[in-house]
Amino acid sequence: MSDISIPGVTASKYKTDELIQGLMKVERLPRDRAAEDLESYKKEQSAWRDVNQQASSLRDIARSLYSYNNPFSEKTGTSTDERALTASATREARDQSFRVSVNQLAEADAFLSNQVDKNAKVPAGNYTFGVGDSSVNFAWKGGNYRDFISALNRRGTGVVQASIIQITPDTQSLLVESLKTGEKNRLTFSGDALQFALDTGLVKKKDTNVVGVEKTELTAGPKTNDTVDFSAPVRAARGLTLEYEVSVALRSEEPPPELPPGPDLGNPGSLTWQGITIRNASPETALPADAPALPQEPVNDPDVLALRSVRGVAIPLPAIPEGADRLAVTVPLAEYGDVDALIVHNRNTDKTVTLSNIRIFDPKAAGDYVPVNPVSVAQDSVMKYEGISIKRETNEISDLVPGVTINLHEATGKTETVRIKPDTETAKESIIEFVGKYNRAMAEINILTQNKPEVITEIQYFTSDEKKAETEKLGLMLGDTTLNGVKASMQRITSNAYKTAGDAGYTMLSELGISTRATAGAGVDTARLRGYLEIDEKKLDDALENHMDYVKALFGYDSDGDLIVDSGVGRQLDSILTPYTQTGGIFAMRTSGLGTKIDTTEKKIAQLDAQLADKEADLKAKYGQMEGTLSSLQSQSNAISNFSKQNSGN
Repeated sequence: MSDISIPGVTASKYKTDELIQGLMKVERLPRDRAAEDLESYKKEQSAWRDVNQQASSLRDIARSLYSYNNPFSEKTGTSTDERALTASATREARDQSFRVSVNQLAEADAFLSNQVDKNAKVPAGNYTFGVGDSSVNFAWKGGNYRDFISALNRRGTGVVQASIIQITPDTQSLLVESLKTGEKNRLTFSGDALQFALDTGLVKKKDTNVVGVEKTELTAGPKTNDTVDFSAPVRAARGLTLEYEVSVALRSEEPPPELPPGPDLGNPGSLTWQGITIRNASPETALPADAPALPQEPVNDPDVLALRSVRGVAIPLPAIPEGADRLAVTVPLAEYGDVDALIVHNRNTDKTVTLSNIRIFDPKAAGDYVPVNPVSVAQDSVMKYEGISIKRETNEISDLVPGVTINLHEATGKTETVRIKPDTETAKESIIEFVGKYNRAMAEINILTQNKPEVITEIQYFTSDEKKAETEKLGLMLGDTTLNGVKASMQRITSNAYKTAGDAGYTMLSELGISTRATAGAGVDTARLRGYLEIDEKKLDDALENHMDYVKALFGYDSDGDLIVDSGVGRQLDSILTPYTQTGGIFAMRTSGLGTKIDTTEKKIAQLDAQLADKEADLKAKYGQMEGTLSSLQSQSNAISNFSKQNSGN
């Protein structure tokens, strides 16, 4: 049984499999060469894609350095007290500085209810919550506080919100907050919400005992005094507010009054005799000669206003700014104790002070109701800009300085300085990014066009995986004229001199501290000979801080006045890289051409694989037939031999 051999199934005792494999190895040579070509085409295509990616990134950052959105036009705002206020600026803002003081932040109403049982229910009804001109209305079927709050918050987005404050394990309070700041955006309740607010102690009826003023207008001329009595003493505990508008007018210049004439004693008379005239002497009055009028000593005193305490003591109010014109002033009376009058004491010799719209009111009141437990009360922000009082509904003020948004964070009353200047950090980051992408594109070209391992090992920012991938591409396009031409153009552009604005402008990147040898070092560094750029940060920082316009012009400049940038490092790099990197450009054509070769080679390999499969099958069939014939002959030979042995034995 061990001699049985089935051709094509069991191992051949004639070693036909080895013969077939040997023959097929020769037959596979064209297919193997096609597979090698395919692998080479794929590597080249991948390399061209990498070059295109790096060059496109460089072109994009170069274009951004001279385009309309270039980083050199960005502005930033700084404040001497970032805790009190910050500022942000758009590109349209001009370089400037101004003085600001934050007197009051804008706030929104937030009312806390009295304590209620944690299992208390909100009765059914039609509830309406108002904030300024907005309102939230919904029908409530009745239920616990948490479900009521959820229903209110779903409908009150951007207007009002509520939450539960757990006071004790068994009691809780309801906090209702307006989501809009400003004194005109008061939180109000109507419908069943009003009765609910009264029952829970969110609000109560306003005290009808309102304090009035004796008069709402007055004018105090130079060196005059006046008083505005209150209808009743204002107690500090009531938290009322005095409000008025004040303006100051300068007295027009008048000629000094003429002195009255002296006494008239008449004509003394004379006597004439024989042509001789004798005149009488003028009478003498023994009165002193007229003394010249002395000029009035000018007085300039901004401390004109005060409050009179119930004990008769004058408490000074804030000074009136120079040249005030209808300045609105709000005075929290709780800060001045118990007072009963407003005093005007104008010591000035040439100023008239006018007060108007004088009133006393409760800032917590919203209509006929006041909060019982106010967490905060709606109020406007109050600040001074260059000494001018400014009021706004919010703490984000964007309509005061063109292109600048001032954000108020904390009331300090101190004068801070806000400075708007070019954003040097953004500009520096963009330049660093430009240099980084330039060097990365240069490294990719060096690796592909040179067959030196040190080209890879000297690049320290490569990871181990990147080094391995780049090693496989080393020298892949050795001598390629396209890449060598791009490299030469890049080096020429970054070392050329450019026409810029004025004689004092920068003309070369090296003047910004950007060159192939920007940092000092001894000896020869071969890496510097490969075209990589370096940055002297100290030099770059100085250029950005003091000459931002010159830096901007170096990367992009309109040299002929046609409002189109036609010169500069960024403009030139964009110009030479665009034909290579654009859709249908040179790099795309090289990639596409290799793609065509890959497709053709893959089809060729598939065809050769089919031919090889047929050839191998044909050889196996023929050698199988041969083995079968040989096996048959061997069997016949064995049979004859056995027959002969049997006959010779007999």
